[in-house]
Amino acid sequence: MREPLMHQEKPNLTDPATASRLSRGLPAGVHMLQALGLSREEQASLLGLSVRSLQRGEDGHGPELSQDQLTRLSLVVGIYKALRLLYDDATAAGWPHRTNRRPPFGGQTPLTYMRQGGIPAMYETRRLLDADRGGLFSVTPEAHRSAPGFPTVVEL
Repeated sequence: MREPLMHQEKPNLTDPATASRLSRGLPAGVHMLQALGLSREEQASLLGLSVRSLQRGEDGHGPELSQDQLTRLSLVVGIYKALRLLYDDATAAGWPHRTNRRPPFGGQTPLTYMRQGGIPAMYETRRLLDADRGGLFSVTPEAHRSAPGFPTVVEL
């Protein structure tokens, strides 16, 4: 009998059987990135693959992914899931391409930020979206500075 998910150990990505099993998730990751409106080149860049490997992977004949690529795939799944929970389809699909002044994006698009920053930037993006899902929306430094001047909604 399998343990509940919260008590399971993290998969050992150095184990060839585990890496092979998880690599079969590549077509689903490609589908998620397509749903977010990313081009082939953008998809390949985020996943750390060549465009040719990405195309083979979409057909289910892709390469066995490295630890780095499996980590990227996992982050893509988390980002996609968070966007789909936070926004309607059209908003979620456009989110990676819209400039964003919130930290950590600093006026870049989330896609540009993640492509330039690699795994750390993808992790930070996922962490931000997961916080948003939990109601911990971050705001710009300007909003933090002006917040004390706002009147309270309810007086106790």
